[in-house]
Amino acid sequence: MKDYQFFGVDDFLEDAAFRQWVFSPLLTDNEFWNRWLAEHPEKEAIVSQARQQLLEIKGTLQPLSENYIDQKVMQIVQQAQMLNDSAEQSLPVIRRLNPTWYYMAASVALLLGIFWVYRAQQKPELAPVAYTQLIKTAKQPLHEVANTDNSPKTVMLPDGSTVVLYKNSRISYPKQFATITREVYLTGQGFFQVQKKPDQPFLVYASGLVTKVLGTSFFVKAYEQDKDVLVTVRTGKVSVFAHTDKQAAMQKAVPELGGIILTPNQQATLVRADKRLVRSLVAEPQRVDGPQKLTTSFVFKQTPIANVFAALERAYGVHIVFDEELMANCTLTARLDDESLYKKLEWICAGTESSYEEIDGQIIITGKGCQ
Repeated sequence: MKDYQFFGVDDFLEDAAFRQWVFSPLLTDNEFWNRWLAEHPEKEAIVSQARQQLLEIKGTLQPLSENYIDQKVMQIVQQAQMLNDSAEQSLPVIRRLNPTWYYMAASVALLLGIFWVYRAQQKPELAPVAYTQLIKTAKQPLHEVANTDNSPKTVMLPDGSTVVLYKNSRISYPKQFATITREVYLTGQGFFQVQKKPDQPFLVYASGLVTKVLGTSFFVKAYEQDKDVLVTVRTGKVSVFAHTDKQAAMQKAVPELGGIILTPNQQATLVRADKRLVRSLVAEPQRVDGPQKLTTSFVFKQTPIANVFAALERAYGVHIVFDEELMANCTLTARLDDESLYKKLEWICAGTESSYEEIDGQIIITGKGCQ
């Protein structure tokens, strides 16, 4: 389950489960959020502000005619049916959902699409910034290390943190970090393992992105000739925001994480062509449950589906959203030890007449329930 206690307003605005609760709450959504707010009263003001902003966004969108919405929904339905028919040819074990669920899924997709178009118009341009320009902004003299070899090169930073520098990569950093923040500048690709110092945030400047951490491990890939800039989290939690963000100065200075929050197996991609920042899951999510890997078994015998999804969340650190009430009668009998996360999800969905998709770094399950 996602840890909402560290969320700010922007994090709630970008969270799919929170948006569902605001726009089209299910009974289980109301129960969860009412219980969560009762347990975290200090977050009531932030949640209220995020909820109000969402409602205002919905209210300020230009009205769409019923005919226009119907046409758009039908287009999405037709596309979904074509994709599903194609999928059935390659995976005959997965059965098609009934048309009612296509219509509901398409309606949600249309609403979220309108929301994200609006949000994109409000965000600052994520213009890439060249490495030579970035290092000119440094407040301290910098020492540079470059790697032109084929083999990765490990660099020890002044605070004991390390970065594995890959081929054709360079990193610049001061000989002694400032007392408030630890700042480094990267071009190319590096894997960082950062010493935990909550009162002294660690900042990586790469192209148009700033990656902020308190102590964790993550990859940054920011070759200037590549189409995209990529930040991928291995362990812990990081935040990513635009170098040109109006609130960037404040986000750098305070200990708390802001911007887009990434957790293990999530990544943020700066798409240079569109100047937009996208959060998603990595292509091959890895186990994050540490020593428990040796004892955790994915052998299920008539196991309630909620318990199955909970086991996946613990193992991979990925948030799975589904209608607990609708799928309350669904169970699974299967052995899924060796499969990847996505293969596990395919088998689970095949056994429960449901489907999944990855949205904003989360897994969304859609199904009609089980008798």
